[in-house]
Amino acid sequence: MPSVHEELLSGRSNGILMPVSAMKTEHDWGVGDFSSLCEWVGFLGRLGTKIVQILPLQETAPGQNCPYSALSAFAIDPVYIDVQQVREVQYAPAARQLVQDLQGDITAWRMSRKAPFKAVKEAKMKVLWQAYQFFLEHDVWQRSAHYQAFQAYCAANKSWLRNYALFRALKEFYRWQTWLDWPTGLKEFNSDAVDAFETKYREYVDFFSYLQWQADLQLRGAKLCAQKAGVYLFGDIPFGTNLDSAEVWSERENFRLDHSVGAPPDQFSEKGQCWGLPAYDWDYMQHSGLALWKRKIRRAVELYDLFRLDHLVGFYRTYVFAPGDETGHFDVAEEQAQIDRGYNFLRMVLDSAGGAMPVGEDLGVIPNYVRRMLVDLKIPGYKVLRWEREDNGYYREPRHYPSVSLATTSTHDTESVRGWWETMPQYERANMWEMISAQKTDGNVPFDLNTQRAIFYRVLTSGSAVTMFSWQDVIGTLDRINVPGTTGDENWTYRSEYTPAEAGEVYKEQLQMYASLLKETARA
Repeated sequence: MPSVHEELLSGRSNGILMPVSAMKTEHDWGVGDFSSLCEWVGFLGRLGTKIVQILPLQETAPGQNCPYSALSAFAIDPVYIDVQQVREVQYAPAARQLVQDLQGDITAWRMSRKAPFKAVKEAKMKVLWQAYQFFLEHDVWQRSAHYQAFQAYCAANKSWLRNYALFRALKEFYRWQTWLDWPTGLKEFNSDAVDAFETKYREYVDFFSYLQWQADLQLRGAKLCAQKAGVYLFGDIPFGTNLDSAEVWSERENFRLDHSVGAPPDQFSEKGQCWGLPAYDWDYMQHSGLALWKRKIRRAVELYDLFRLDHLVGFYRTYVFAPGDETGHFDVAEEQAQIDRGYNFLRMVLDSAGGAMPVGEDLGVIPNYVRRMLVDLKIPGYKVLRWEREDNGYYREPRHYPSVSLATTSTHDTESVRGWWETMPQYERANMWEMISAQKTDGNVPFDLNTQRAIFYRVLTSGSAVTMFSWQDVIGTLDRINVPGTTGDENWTYRSEYTPAEAGEVYKEQLQMYASLLKETARA
């Protein structure tokens, strides 16, 4: 039986990108959860979608919505837990009463135009704390089968779970102070100090392991929903983690804390970007056999069928900023050393993937050797329609894209296809329309269902084995997920205005067009 990787590269498959938080349903609390994911993959699967791509699910700090700056490389954000599907919530009177008391707030959150992460997470944590108290009183004390399942989960995930749970408990204990300001023993991850804290506050530390167990159970349940719908789940592995994260605190030998990761100048930034994330110590990581990254890949493979390697070029050469520097530099200068580092890393990824398919995010300033290597290793890179051009400046014919690639109309960092079409210069629109329709025009082509259909058809009949559209592209709206280089409540908080059933009626024409195109191009 072919692996997912082999299957997807042998044909043509289309997917839809939609953050879990955006997946509105009748029962969520204002932020899409894992029950929402189950409902949406069924809905999208019925349209003919083969892949559903989501953004990273890693936990972020209060007030921090960007999933690429997380508290842990492994831990799932509890905001995605459907608390009413947690066994102990159903059984615990205190938890049920809290849910009842929150009904007014939940109704308001569900009507919010943007996902209210902070308020929803705070409420869920309170309910889940009451559920955990019930678990302690009725399962831990009795050493029930349910408790034994929790112990088995903790044992299977001990490589990251214990340190994460300790970190999260300490963050709460010290009122979200950075670990750099903790008492010396805890700050330095001294085993005596850490063990003493764990012994004294064991039940509190275990609460955060309990939350991860519940999140893991529900995400795996959603993956089963996807399998039943004939849909593959496409996850995302951020390149870095926050300085104030569990792994940097407890495994800091992997990092250069005095250097920050960023990106060189590109279409998003004339002067480059400093992301404020600690740089990796590649000498140590290679000496350790890339152990940290092997664990990241294996974690992704447990949860997803495909996974996106964020900022792929960083594995070859990372653009870093030294203390006080306004401009950065690459941590590896010599090209052959860059090639060797990237090749060794990608070989490790393939060896660890177990048949799941990695996809390399190779956008921005990328050396030619990166894309050649991706094709050689059969790892799809990205082909974004608006950015693919020939040497003469004209848009590249999508049929010429390599089969080992992922073609798309937009990403989570760009405007939607409608936003792009309506704001591009008229002469550019004329060039694009000539390429996708073989018709000359002055560029005065409005964005309507026919235009949308022509764009989608060109991508779906491209040479790429995998094609993707964002949900906003499919329904033809201007909504964005993120605007790079900006901060604010608009970023990362996009939420569907409608549930799947409602969307099926409101966007009936667009969805029928999309579904019919999938059938038509499958035969092409």
